[in-house]
Amino acid sequence: MTNYLNLREGKFPIKLETSIEGLSDGLNLGTLKNPLNINLSIEKLSSDLFSCKGVIDSCFLNTCQICLKETEINVTLETDLIIKDEEVLLDFSNKPDESHFQNLKYFQIERLVEEEICLNYPSVIKCNTEDCSDFTKPEKEEKLQPFKKIRDLLE
Repeated sequence: MTNYLNLREGKFPIKLETSIEGLSDGLNLGTLKNPLNINLSIEKLSSDLFSCKGVIDSCFLNTCQICLKETEINVTLETDLIIKDEEVLLDFSNKPDESHFQNLKYFQIERLVEEEICLNYPSVIKCNTEDCSDFTKPEKEEKLQPFKKIRDLLE
């Protein structure tokens, strides 16, 4: 199900309080345990510039990369980003910001949410149980000195 918003028309701010049942299959983020809770507000800054602030809350089930047990990953994001038209290639402003590029006439909330979750999803999945042992540092090996015996004989 894809819902489109036309950000070029309408009354602002746009308040979105909704939930999404699933994400795209190709994201490989594990299984979505609960629907995504979305609470966003989109404000118009100029004709091609919008501000998006709010919270995205989700819970995934994925496999621990150490003990291979299923674990919950809670992802709660506080977003504060700028939405720009995808036709804009270069931004000459000096202020660094988090930008999301999309067609403003056919704006997809699901695409924005998926991008934010992918950017903030942990790269290493570890459970928090005591059974799951973390990798330990290898013991420091003694440095090999092949000519030490010869030096000892000469002394």
